[in-house]
Amino acid sequence: MDKKYTQLEIARIIGEPKDPRKPYPDLVEAICQTDTADPEEYLYYFDVLEDTDKIYTTVANGVTQQAVSLDTPTAVTWVDIATPEYYVKITDLAQAKERVIARKLNTINRALNAEENYRVIQVLDSAATGEGNTFDLTSGSNSFTYQNCVDLIDAVVDYGDNFVLVAGTQIDKDIKLWDWTDNKYTSLAAAFKDLNVEVIRIFGSITRDGSSTSILASTTAYLVANNTNVGKPNLFVRKRLDDISILGGVISDEGEKPERLVFSSPNPITVTGTARYLAVGIIGFEEIVVANLNPKAIARFTRD
Repeated sequence: MDKKYTQLEIARIIGEPKDPRKPYPDLVEAICQTDTADPEEYLYYFDVLEDTDKIYTTVANGVTQQAVSLDTPTAVTWVDIATPEYYVKITDLAQAKERVIARKLNTINRALNAEENYRVIQVLDSAATGEGNTFDLTSGSNSFTYQNCVDLIDAVVDYGDNFVLVAGTQIDKDIKLWDWTDNKYTSLAAAFKDLNVEVIRIFGSITRDGSSTSILASTTAYLVANNTNVGKPNLFVRKRLDDISILGGVISDEGEKPERLVFSSPNPITVTGTARYLAVGIIGFEEIVVANLNPKAIARFTRD
């Protein structure tokens, strides 16, 4: 087989460094301070606020609370993220190499973006719960109302402004029906302009431990005060991965280190059940940190 069709070459092509012009999903960009770290670099968080003594950060199986002393560095743990294994049949690859690779690249990036959003929302939930900033339906109501939005704002406004409402699909639908059901404003746009609130609708699911899990429950929303005395209250960092040229994922030893790698397995591989195909297995990989630095700036609403 010509070199350009080998699994290592496929991994190298798909694993090129992320485009620096848009390196993060929309949710991450909206509510997180973003950065990258070099392979040998440790990530620390310093607490300089007398009223803050804990942060919430991702670990392998969820979120943990870390105590932070004033002006004392606390190391934050990197989390490994890997996609499910996808595959490319050799027959498909031989017939349309570039198109097949482009589709798999999009699939891998979607899977990693979804996992990043899921991890961010996990941290939001732990922060809001830890501070007791949790709300549900008001008496006599069966939907997310203007009053609920004001209650969420009131819970965080003393710690920040410039609000982002991360909304599940049912919450987003309730908001779109406000003009119809409440008629408090002549337009929804006017309501949110007055409140200084941006709405980001989150949908979809990811596969975790072999089962499908919603990225955000349709009946849940989080309000984030984006402008706090530490900037955006959440931190998101990707690590630049070291050169592993034999596994693919780098352009050259002298090139920019990638934030995401793609590993490939030899063929034939087992695809479904006992069926075996001449195929290349492909898995995406990255290392990230997600942490909430100011839990008082997060509030949660649950419609159930």
